[in-house]
Order: sequence, then structure tokens, then C-alpha cells
Amino acid sequence: MTREELEEIVIRFMDRFTTMTLACCVAKTPWTAAVYYARQGYDLIFFSSPRSRHAMAFASNPAAAAAIHGDYRLWQEIKGLQMQGRVQPITSPLALAKATATYLRKYPFVREFLSDPASLSPTVVKKMAKVSLYVFRPDSVWYVDNEAGFGTRWKLDIEDGAVVGDPVLA
Repeated sequence: MTREELEEIVIRFMDRFTTMTLACCVAKTPWTAAVYYARQGYDLIFFSSPRSRHAMAFASNPAAAAAIHGDYRLWQEIKGLQMQGRVQPITSPLALAKATATYLRKYPFVREFLSDPASLSPTVVKKMAKVSLYVFRPDSVWYVDNEAGFGTRWKLDIEDGAVVGDPVLA
């Protein structure tokens, strides 16, 4: 598979789905959390509470793994992305503005949360006031495609948000 073909597959896959499972580990205790995400290049933007178990874990150990996949009935149909990288809070005003715009393009309903809190229940307003934007920045992405054979995985290496080198059949 060429680099361009694999890049197109990965981007299409990221754009097609809405939820990724993030994995973290602190003090030898693993944890996962499912979050809505929006793609900005290869970076995946998500909202979360800084007090959530995964956000507190990432604050002390930003190393992360993530998975995006569909729901398949047969193992031969399984396709998905397996990624490793880092999670960081988005703090700069410019990065926050860009990330928010990216997220709102994918999830227009979130605009209601941000622009008209009076229309929401007090419980939702209270929770939304406590969330922050984060970015999962992968440094490796594996595309799993069991239709091509059990355990077939192609790997892309990513540095500073850009693919480096050629894909590798792992």
C-alpha cells in the first residue's frame, strides 16, 4: 500500500466515526474512556473534565493509546485504527479557538451548550462549565484490516502532525 493510499484511508476512517477509546495508565493502573472527537490534521480534539479519571491520569502521564473502530459482527470484517501518542490540554488562545471551531464543525449541536446555556438544564450547564479541550496527538497509527487477512495492520509514523516515512506492513 502506498503512503498516499494509507493516509487517505486513515483520514477517511477518522472522519467517518465519532468516538474514540482513550487508554491511559498511572501507577500501573490502566483505564479507558470513550470520548467524542473531531479531527484536526491527525490530531484528535475532545472535551473532558479536568477532574475526570483519564484527564487526571494524563496530567501525570500524557502517554496514551487510542482506538477507533466500527461495530462488526464477524472477525473477518474488523477494521479500525490503533494509535499511540500523547494527550495534552489545549491552553493557548489561538489553539483553543481553532480546536473549538473544528469541534463545532463536526458537532454543531455543541454550539447550543456554548452559546445559549440558559436553554439547558442546570445540571448540564454545571457540567459544561467544568470541561476543557484536549488533544490526542498520535505518533503512530496502525490501520487494522481483517478483510485483507487476519491481523493485517499497516503502520504510519507521525511527527509533529505530519506523516514521516513510508507505511510498514506490521
